[in-house]
Amino acid sequence: MSESPRRIETDAYGYRAMVAVAIPLAATVGCFSITLFTDRTLLMWYGPTSSAASMAAGNLYWAIACIPVTAMGFITPLAAMAMGKKRGRGAVALRVWSLLWQCLWFTLACVPAFALIGWMSPNLFEAFGHDIELAQQEARYFQTLLLVAPASMLEAGLTAFFVGRRVTRPILQTNIASSVLNVGLDYWFIFGGLGLPAMGVFGAALATTIAMWFKVAVFAVMLMRLSSFGRHVGAAWRPSRRVMNEIIVPGSAIGLQQLIRSGLFSFVLLVIGAASVTGLAATSAALTMYQLLSIPAIGLGTAVTVVTGQALASKGIGLASETMRRGMGLGLVVAMTLAIALAAFPELLLQIPLGGISEQERAEIQPLAIRLMRFAAIYALVDVASLILAASAKGIGKSFVILVATAIPGVLVVAGGWLLAPDGWLRAGSIAGEDQIVIHWWSALVLWSAAQAFVLAGSLFWSTKQSSEAALA
Repeated sequence: MSESPRRIETDAYGYRAMVAVAIPLAATVGCFSITLFTDRTLLMWYGPTSSAASMAAGNLYWAIACIPVTAMGFITPLAAMAMGKKRGRGAVALRVWSLLWQCLWFTLACVPAFALIGWMSPNLFEAFGHDIELAQQEARYFQTLLLVAPASMLEAGLTAFFVGRRVTRPILQTNIASSVLNVGLDYWFIFGGLGLPAMGVFGAALATTIAMWFKVAVFAVMLMRLSSFGRHVGAAWRPSRRVMNEIIVPGSAIGLQQLIRSGLFSFVLLVIGAASVTGLAATSAALTMYQLLSIPAIGLGTAVTVVTGQALASKGIGLASETMRRGMGLGLVVAMTLAIALAAFPELLLQIPLGGISEQERAEIQPLAIRLMRFAAIYALVDVASLILAASAKGIGKSFVILVATAIPGVLVVAGGWLLAPDGWLRAGSIAGEDQIVIHWWSALVLWSAAQAFVLAGSLFWSTKQSSEAALA
Protein backbone atom coordinates (compact mmCIF):
# COMPACT_ATOMS: atom_id res chain seq x y z
CA MET A 1 0.00 0.00 0.00
CA SER A 2 1.41 3.39 -0.97
CA GLU A 3 1.87 6.11 1.60
CA SER A 4 -0.57 9.00 1.66
CA PRO A 5 0.58 12.42 0.40
CA ARG A 6 -0.07 13.82 3.88
CA ARG A 7 2.28 11.25 5.45
CA ILE A 8 4.98 12.06 2.89
CA GLU A 9 4.66 15.79 3.66
CA THR A 10 4.93 15.11 7.40
CA ASP A 11 8.07 13.04 6.88
CA ALA A 12 9.67 15.65 4.61
CA TYR A 13 8.78 18.78 6.61
CA GLY A 14 7.89 17.58 10.12
CA TYR A 15 9.71 17.03 13.40
CA ARG A 16 11.75 14.14 12.07
CA ALA A 17 13.03 16.15 9.10
CA MET A 18 14.00 19.08 11.34
CA VAL A 19 15.80 16.87 13.81
CA ALA A 20 17.59 15.01 11.00
CA VAL A 21 18.96 18.32 9.68
CA ALA A 22 19.44 19.90 13.12
CA ILE A 23 21.56 17.17 14.73
CA PRO A 24 24.55 17.33 12.33
CA LEU A 25 24.23 21.11 12.17
CA ALA A 26 24.20 21.31 15.97
CA ALA A 27 27.34 19.18 15.99
CA THR A 28 28.83 21.53 13.41
CA VAL A 29 27.94 24.60 15.46
CA GLY A 30 29.29 22.72 18.43
CA CYS A 31 32.68 22.50 16.76
CA PHE A 32 32.69 26.28 16.25
CA SER A 33 31.48 26.86 19.81
CA ILE A 34 34.23 24.59 21.10
CA THR A 35 36.67 26.80 19.21
CA LEU A 36 35.34 29.93 20.96
CA PHE A 37 35.08 28.09 24.26
CA THR A 38 38.67 26.88 24.02
CA ASP A 39 39.91 30.37 23.16
CA ARG A 40 38.17 32.00 26.11
CA THR A 41 38.83 29.23 28.63
CA LEU A 42 42.56 29.00 27.86
CA LEU A 43 42.81 32.77 27.85
CA MET A 44 41.05 32.86 31.23
CA TRP A 45 43.74 30.48 32.49
CA TYR A 46 46.42 32.62 30.86
CA GLY A 47 44.97 35.70 32.59
CA PRO A 48 41.45 37.13 33.20
CA THR A 49 42.45 40.33 31.38
CA SER A 50 43.22 38.29 28.26
CA SER A 51 39.84 36.55 28.44
CA ALA A 52 38.08 39.89 28.86
CA ALA A 53 40.00 41.27 25.87
CA SER A 54 38.96 38.36 23.65
CA MET A 55 35.29 38.84 24.58
CA ALA A 56 35.11 42.58 23.85
CA ALA A 57 37.37 42.54 20.77
CA GLY A 58 35.75 39.38 19.41
CA ASN A 59 32.31 40.96 19.55
CA LEU A 60 33.61 44.11 17.88
CA TYR A 61 35.17 41.99 15.13
CA TRP A 62 31.83 40.34 14.50
CA ALA A 63 30.16 43.75 14.41
CA ILE A 64 32.53 44.60 11.53
CA ALA A 65 32.30 41.29 9.68
CA CYS A 66 28.68 40.35 10.29
CA ILE A 67 27.07 42.05 7.27
CA PRO A 68 29.20 40.39 4.56
CA VAL A 69 29.41 37.05 6.41
CA THR A 70 25.69 36.91 7.16
CA ALA A 71 24.83 38.03 3.64
CA MET A 72 26.72 35.01 2.29
CA GLY A 73 24.81 32.81 4.71
CA PHE A 74 21.60 33.81 2.93
CA ILE A 75 22.64 31.35 0.22
CA THR A 76 21.16 28.69 2.56
CA PRO A 77 17.45 29.62 2.11
CA LEU A 78 18.01 30.41 -1.57
CA ALA A 79 19.54 26.98 -2.16
CA ALA A 80 16.78 25.36 -0.09
CA MET A 81 14.08 27.08 -2.14
CA ALA A 82 15.80 26.02 -5.36
CA MET A 83 15.84 22.41 -4.15
CA GLY A 84 12.17 22.61 -3.15
CA LYS A 85 10.96 23.74 -6.57
CA LYS A 86 9.94 21.07 -9.05
CA ARG A 87 12.27 21.56 -12.01
CA GLY A 88 15.08 19.70 -13.75
CA ARG A 89 18.08 18.52 -11.75
CA GLY A 90 20.49 20.30 -14.08
CA ALA A 91 18.71 23.64 -13.65
CA VAL A 92 18.76 23.25 -9.87
CA ALA A 93 22.49 22.42 -9.84
CA LEU A 94 23.31 25.38 -12.10
CA ARG A 95 21.32 27.70 -9.85
CA VAL A 96 23.08 26.50 -6.69
CA TRP A 97 26.57 26.67 -8.26
CA SER A 98 25.88 30.19 -9.52
CA LEU A 99 24.98 31.25 -5.98
CA LEU A 100 28.27 29.85 -4.70
CA TRP A 101 30.43 31.61 -7.31
CA GLN A 102 28.89 34.96 -6.39
CA CYS A 103 30.08 34.35 -2.82
CA LEU A 104 33.66 34.14 -4.09
CA TRP A 105 33.46 37.38 -6.08
CA PHE A 106 31.84 39.31 -3.23
CA THR A 107 34.48 38.08 -0.78
CA LEU A 108 37.30 39.32 -3.01
CA ALA A 109 35.59 42.71 -3.27
CA CYS A 110 35.49 43.04 0.54
CA VAL A 111 39.18 42.30 1.21
CA PRO A 112 40.37 45.94 0.76
CA ALA A 113 37.76 47.15 3.23
CA PHE A 114 38.94 44.70 5.90
CA ALA A 115 42.55 45.80 5.34
CA LEU A 116 41.60 49.46 5.76
CA ILE A 117 39.71 48.77 9.01
CA GLY A 118 42.70 46.88 10.38
CA TRP A 119 45.03 49.76 9.55
CA MET A 120 42.75 52.27 11.32
CA SER A 121 42.03 50.22 14.47
CA PRO A 122 45.03 50.49 16.89
CA ASN A 123 43.68 53.36 19.00
CA LEU A 124 40.05 52.26 19.03
CA PHE A 125 39.94 50.57 22.42
CA GLU A 126 42.03 53.18 24.25
CA ALA A 127 39.61 55.81 22.96
CA PHE A 128 36.82 53.97 24.79
CA GLY A 129 38.54 54.46 28.14
CA HIS A 130 39.81 50.92 28.71
CA ASP A 131 42.86 50.18 30.83
CA ILE A 132 46.04 50.37 28.71
CA GLU A 133 46.95 46.67 29.11
CA LEU A 134 43.39 45.60 28.29
CA ALA A 135 43.21 47.95 25.29
CA GLN A 136 46.50 46.69 23.84
CA GLN A 137 45.41 43.06 24.05
CA GLU A 138 42.02 43.91 22.55
CA ALA A 139 43.60 45.71 19.60
CA ARG A 140 46.02 42.83 18.87
CA TYR A 141 43.24 40.25 19.00
CA PHE A 142 40.94 42.37 16.81
CA GLN A 143 43.54 43.04 14.11
CA THR A 144 44.50 39.38 13.85
CA LEU A 145 40.88 38.26 13.66
CA LEU A 146 40.34 40.50 10.62
CA LEU A 147 42.42 37.93 8.72
CA VAL A 148 39.57 35.49 9.42
CA ALA A 149 36.88 37.68 7.83
CA PRO A 150 37.38 36.63 4.17
CA ALA A 151 37.60 32.98 5.24
CA SER A 152 34.39 33.37 7.25
CA MET A 153 32.59 34.78 4.20
CA LEU A 154 33.73 31.88 2.03
CA GLU A 155 32.93 29.37 4.76
CA ALA A 156 29.40 30.80 5.11
CA GLY A 157 28.76 30.38 1.39
CA LEU A 158 30.37 26.94 1.19
CA THR A 159 28.41 25.72 4.20
CA ALA A 160 25.18 27.15 2.75
CA PHE A 161 25.81 25.19 -0.46
CA PHE A 162 25.65 21.92 1.47
CA VAL A 163 23.01 22.90 4.05
CA GLY A 164 20.56 24.17 1.46
CA ARG A 165 20.73 20.74 -0.19
CA ARG A 166 20.36 18.94 3.19
CA VAL A 167 23.85 17.45 2.77
CA THR A 168 25.34 17.86 6.23
CA ARG A 169 27.93 15.10 6.70
CA PRO A 170 30.79 16.92 4.86
CA ILE A 171 30.16 20.00 7.01
CA LEU A 172 30.35 17.97 10.20
CA GLN A 173 33.52 16.12 9.20
CA THR A 174 35.30 19.30 8.11
CA ASN A 175 34.33 21.21 11.24
CA ILE A 176 35.54 18.40 13.48
CA ALA A 177 38.93 18.44 11.76
CA SER A 178 39.13 22.24 11.96
CA SER A 179 38.19 22.28 15.65
CA VAL A 180 40.77 19.64 16.54
CA LEU A 181 43.41 21.70 14.73
CA ASN A 182 42.30 24.89 16.50
CA VAL A 183 42.33 23.33 19.98
CA GLY A 184 45.86 22.02 19.48
CA LEU A 185 47.14 25.30 18.08
CA ASP A 186 45.37 27.28 20.83
CA TYR A 187 47.26 25.62 23.65
CA TRP A 188 50.56 25.77 21.79
CA PHE A 189 50.28 29.39 20.68
CA ILE A 190 48.74 30.82 23.88
CA PHE A 191 51.12 29.22 26.38
CA GLY A 192 54.12 28.61 24.12
CA GLY A 193 56.37 25.59 23.87
CA LEU A 194 58.43 23.67 21.31
CA GLY A 195 60.45 26.78 20.54
CA LEU A 196 57.51 29.23 20.45
CA PRO A 197 57.07 31.96 23.08
CA ALA A 198 53.73 32.41 24.88
CA MET A 199 51.60 34.67 22.69
CA GLY A 200 48.39 35.06 24.75
CA VAL A 201 45.51 36.68 22.87
CA PHE A 202 47.55 37.00 19.67
CA GLY A 203 48.18 33.26 19.75
CA ALA A 204 44.46 32.53 20.20
CA ALA A 205 43.53 34.73 17.24
CA LEU A 206 46.32 33.26 15.09
CA ALA A 207 45.12 29.70 15.85
CA THR A 208 41.57 30.66 14.85
CA THR A 209 42.86 32.19 11.60
CA ILE A 210 44.81 29.08 10.59
CA ALA A 211 41.94 26.73 11.50
CA MET A 212 39.37 28.76 9.55
CA TRP A 213 41.46 28.94 6.38
CA PHE A 214 42.13 25.21 6.70
CA LYS A 215 38.37 24.64 6.75
CA VAL A 216 37.88 26.75 3.62
CA ALA A 217 40.62 24.83 1.81
CA VAL A 218 39.02 21.47 2.66
CA PHE A 219 35.58 22.68 1.51
CA ALA A 220 37.06 23.96 -1.75
CA VAL A 221 38.74 20.63 -2.47
CA MET A 222 35.54 18.69 -1.76
CA LEU A 223 33.48 20.94 -4.03
CA MET A 224 35.93 20.74 -6.92
CA ARG A 225 35.79 16.94 -6.73
CA LEU A 226 32.02 16.94 -7.33
CA SER A 227 31.11 15.92 -10.86
CA SER A 228 28.61 18.80 -11.12
CA PHE A 229 31.46 21.30 -10.60
CA GLY A 230 33.01 20.46 -13.95
CA ARG A 231 29.65 20.29 -15.72
CA HIS A 232 28.50 23.73 -14.61
CA VAL A 233 31.67 25.75 -14.03
CA GLY A 234 31.57 27.21 -17.51
CA ALA A 235 28.04 28.58 -17.09
CA ALA A 236 28.11 29.38 -13.36
CA TRP A 237 31.48 31.08 -12.67
CA ARG A 238 30.76 34.48 -14.20
CA PRO A 239 29.83 37.39 -11.90
CA SER A 240 26.09 38.05 -12.12
CA ARG A 241 24.62 41.27 -10.78
CA ARG A 242 21.13 39.74 -10.73
CA VAL A 243 22.14 36.66 -8.72
CA MET A 244 24.40 38.69 -6.44
CA ASN A 245 21.52 41.07 -5.69
CA GLU A 246 19.34 38.09 -4.78
CA ILE A 247 21.93 37.21 -2.15
CA ILE A 248 23.12 40.61 -0.98
CA VAL A 249 19.86 42.59 -0.74
CA PRO A 250 17.95 40.30 1.66
CA GLY A 251 21.18 38.92 3.11
CA SER A 252 22.43 42.40 3.93
CA ALA A 253 19.18 43.14 5.75
CA ILE A 254 19.91 40.18 8.00
CA GLY A 255 23.56 41.24 8.10
CA LEU A 256 22.54 44.76 9.14
CA GLN A 257 20.41 43.18 11.82
CA GLN A 258 23.48 41.29 12.99
CA LEU A 259 25.51 44.50 12.84
CA ILE A 260 23.02 46.36 15.02
CA ARG A 261 22.76 43.42 17.39
CA SER A 262 26.52 42.92 17.59
CA GLY A 263 27.23 46.66 17.72
CA LEU A 264 24.84 47.21 20.61
CA PHE A 265 26.02 44.02 22.30
CA SER A 266 29.63 45.15 21.89
CA PHE A 267 28.71 48.54 23.31
CA VAL A 268 27.27 46.86 26.40
CA LEU A 269 30.44 44.78 26.83
CA LEU A 270 32.64 47.83 26.32
CA VAL A 271 30.85 49.86 28.98
CA ILE A 272 30.98 46.90 31.36
CA GLY A 273 34.73 46.68 30.68
CA ALA A 274 35.14 50.41 31.24
CA ALA A 275 33.51 50.09 34.65
CA SER A 276 34.95 46.76 35.79
CA VAL A 277 37.52 44.34 34.36
CA THR A 278 36.26 41.77 36.88
CA GLY A 279 32.70 42.32 35.67
CA LEU A 280 33.77 41.77 32.08
CA ALA A 281 35.64 38.59 33.05
CA ALA A 282 32.54 37.28 34.87
CA THR A 283 30.43 38.19 31.85
CA SER A 284 32.89 36.33 29.62
CA ALA A 285 32.62 33.20 31.79
CA ALA A 286 28.80 33.24 31.85
CA LEU A 287 28.43 33.98 28.14
CA THR A 288 30.99 31.31 27.27
CA MET A 289 28.90 28.66 29.06
CA TYR A 290 25.67 29.97 27.55
CA GLN A 291 27.08 29.87 24.04
CA LEU A 292 28.41 26.35 24.57
CA LEU A 293 25.07 25.03 25.86
CA SER A 294 23.01 26.83 23.20
CA ILE A 295 24.56 24.75 20.39
CA PRO A 296 21.38 22.67 19.81
CA ALA A 297 19.29 25.84 19.48
CA ILE A 298 21.55 27.25 16.76
CA GLY A 299 21.52 23.98 14.84
CA LEU A 300 17.74 23.82 15.15
CA GLY A 301 17.43 27.40 13.89
CA THR A 302 19.31 26.59 10.68
CA ALA A 303 17.22 23.44 10.22
CA VAL A 304 14.01 25.47 10.59
CA THR A 305 15.22 27.88 7.89
CA VAL A 306 16.05 25.05 5.46
CA VAL A 307 12.90 22.96 5.99
CA THR A 308 10.60 26.00 6.02
CA GLY A 309 12.14 27.33 2.80
CA GLN A 310 11.68 24.01 1.05
CA ALA A 311 8.10 23.69 2.37
CA LEU A 312 7.25 27.16 1.06
CA ALA A 313 8.72 26.43 -2.38
CA SER A 314 7.02 23.03 -2.57
CA LYS A 315 3.52 23.57 -1.16
CA GLY A 316 3.13 27.25 -0.25
CA ILE A 317 2.50 29.21 2.94
CA GLY A 318 0.15 26.64 4.50
CA LEU A 319 2.77 23.92 4.83
CA ALA A 320 5.43 26.51 5.70
CA SER A 321 3.26 27.76 8.61
CA GLU A 322 2.88 24.21 9.94
CA THR A 323 6.65 23.76 9.67
CA MET A 324 7.27 26.96 11.63
CA ARG A 325 4.92 25.83 14.41
CA ARG A 326 6.76 22.54 14.70
CA GLY A 327 10.04 24.44 14.89
CA MET A 328 8.74 26.59 17.74
CA GLY A 329 7.63 23.46 19.62
CA LEU A 330 11.10 21.97 19.37
CA GLY A 331 12.61 25.34 20.28
CA LEU A 332 10.56 25.48 23.48
CA VAL A 333 11.92 22.10 24.57
CA VAL A 334 15.51 23.20 23.85
CA ALA A 335 15.04 26.58 25.63
CA MET A 336 13.57 25.02 28.78
CA THR A 337 16.36 22.43 28.97
CA LEU A 338 19.01 25.12 28.56
CA ALA A 339 17.43 27.43 31.16
CA ILE A 340 17.14 24.65 33.74
CA ALA A 341 20.78 23.66 33.28
CA LEU A 342 22.03 27.24 33.68
CA ALA A 343 19.86 28.00 36.72
CA ALA A 344 20.33 24.72 38.55
CA PHE A 345 24.05 24.04 38.09
CA PRO A 346 25.89 27.40 37.84
CA GLU A 347 28.79 26.47 40.13
CA LEU A 348 29.34 23.13 38.42
CA LEU A 349 29.30 24.66 34.92
CA LEU A 350 31.65 27.49 35.90
CA GLN A 351 34.28 24.97 36.96
CA ILE A 352 35.25 24.79 33.27
CA PRO A 353 36.00 28.45 32.39
CA LEU A 354 37.26 29.33 35.88
CA GLY A 355 39.08 26.10 36.67
CA GLY A 356 42.53 27.25 35.59
CA ILE A 357 42.80 30.62 37.34
CA SER A 358 44.25 31.39 40.75
CA GLU A 359 42.17 31.13 43.93
CA GLN A 360 42.34 34.89 44.46
CA GLU A 361 41.11 35.65 40.93
CA ARG A 362 38.42 33.02 41.24
CA ALA A 363 37.20 34.47 44.54
CA GLU A 364 36.74 37.83 42.83
CA ILE A 365 35.04 36.56 39.66
CA GLN A 366 32.95 33.53 40.66
CA PRO A 367 30.27 35.13 42.93
CA LEU A 368 29.25 37.57 40.21
CA ALA A 369 29.53 34.90 37.49
CA ILE A 370 27.07 32.69 39.43
CA ARG A 371 24.54 35.52 39.52
CA LEU A 372 25.03 36.10 35.81
CA MET A 373 24.42 32.42 35.07
CA ARG A 374 20.92 32.81 36.52
CA PHE A 375 20.39 35.85 34.32
CA ALA A 376 21.62 33.73 31.42
CA ALA A 377 18.89 31.18 32.23
CA ILE A 378 16.21 33.83 31.75
CA TYR A 379 18.02 35.14 28.69
CA ALA A 380 18.00 31.63 27.21
CA LEU A 381 14.19 31.48 27.12
CA VAL A 382 13.76 34.70 25.15
CA ASP A 383 16.92 34.39 23.05
CA VAL A 384 16.05 30.90 21.76
CA ALA A 385 12.52 32.11 20.98
CA SER A 386 13.99 35.01 18.99
CA LEU A 387 16.40 32.65 17.22
CA ILE A 388 13.69 30.23 16.04
CA LEU A 389 11.31 33.04 15.05
CA ALA A 390 14.06 34.75 13.05
CA ALA A 391 14.96 31.43 11.39
CA SER A 392 11.31 31.01 10.40
CA ALA A 393 11.18 34.51 8.96
CA LYS A 394 14.35 33.85 6.95
CA GLY A 395 12.88 30.61 5.64
CA ILE A 396 9.89 32.41 4.08
CA GLY A 397 12.02 35.29 2.77
CA LYS A 398 10.96 37.90 5.36
CA SER A 399 14.42 39.25 6.14
CA PHE A 400 13.43 42.88 6.69
CA VAL A 401 11.23 42.04 9.68
CA ILE A 402 14.28 40.52 11.43
CA LEU A 403 16.08 43.84 11.02
CA VAL A 404 13.16 45.83 12.42
CA ALA A 405 12.65 43.45 15.35
CA THR A 406 16.30 43.78 16.35
CA ALA A 407 16.97 47.46 15.65
CA ILE A 408 14.01 49.25 17.21
CA PRO A 409 13.85 47.37 20.55
CA GLY A 410 17.67 47.24 20.70
CA VAL A 411 18.21 50.96 20.27
CA LEU A 412 15.41 51.81 22.71
CA VAL A 413 16.57 49.36 25.39
CA VAL A 414 20.28 50.23 25.19
CA ALA A 415 19.56 53.96 25.13
CA GLY A 416 17.28 53.51 28.12
CA GLY A 417 19.96 51.46 29.84
CA TRP A 418 22.45 54.28 29.34
CA LEU A 419 20.06 56.93 30.67
CA LEU A 420 18.98 54.84 33.66
CA ALA A 421 22.44 53.49 34.55
CA PRO A 422 23.50 53.81 38.19
CA ASP A 423 25.01 57.18 39.09
CA GLY A 424 28.75 57.35 38.60
CA TRP A 425 28.82 53.99 36.79
CA LEU A 426 32.11 54.81 35.07
CA ARG A 427 33.73 55.50 38.43
CA ALA A 428 32.35 52.65 40.50
CA GLY A 429 34.50 52.62 43.60
CA SER A 430 33.48 49.32 45.14
CA ILE A 431 32.87 45.74 44.17
CA ALA A 432 29.20 46.14 45.11
CA GLY A 433 28.92 49.14 42.82
CA GLU A 434 30.62 47.28 39.97
CA ASP A 435 28.28 44.30 40.44
CA GLN A 436 25.30 46.65 40.27
CA ILE A 437 26.51 48.01 36.93
CA VAL A 438 26.97 44.53 35.44
CA ILE A 439 23.54 43.36 36.62
CA HIS A 440 22.00 46.54 35.20
CA TRP A 441 23.35 45.85 31.71
CA TRP A 442 22.48 42.15 31.82
CA SER A 443 18.90 43.15 32.67
CA ALA A 444 18.94 45.35 29.57
CA LEU A 445 20.09 42.40 27.42
CA VAL A 446 17.23 40.22 28.69
CA LEU A 447 14.66 42.96 28.07
CA TRP A 448 16.00 43.56 24.57
CA SER A 449 15.77 39.90 23.57
CA ALA A 450 12.24 39.60 25.01
CA ALA A 451 11.09 42.63 23.01
CA GLN A 452 12.69 41.22 19.87
CA ALA A 453 10.84 37.90 20.27
CA PHE A 454 7.54 39.74 20.78
CA VAL A 455 7.96 41.83 17.61
CA LEU A 456 9.01 38.80 15.54
CA ALA A 457 6.07 36.71 16.75
CA GLY A 458 3.56 39.46 15.95
CA SER A 459 5.06 40.13 12.51
CA LEU A 460 5.17 36.46 11.54
CA PHE A 461 1.57 35.92 12.64
CA TRP A 462 0.44 38.88 10.54
CA SER A 463 2.54 37.89 7.50
CA THR A 464 1.38 34.27 7.42
CA LYS A 465 -2.24 35.29 7.95
CA GLN A 466 -2.08 37.75 5.06
CA SER A 467 -0.35 35.21 2.79
CA SER A 468 -2.90 32.51 3.64
CA GLU A 469 -5.81 34.83 2.91
CA ALA A 470 -4.22 35.84 -0.40
CA ALA A 471 -3.74 32.18 -1.37
CA LEU A 472 -7.40 31.42 -0.67
CA ALA A 473 -8.68 34.50 -2.55
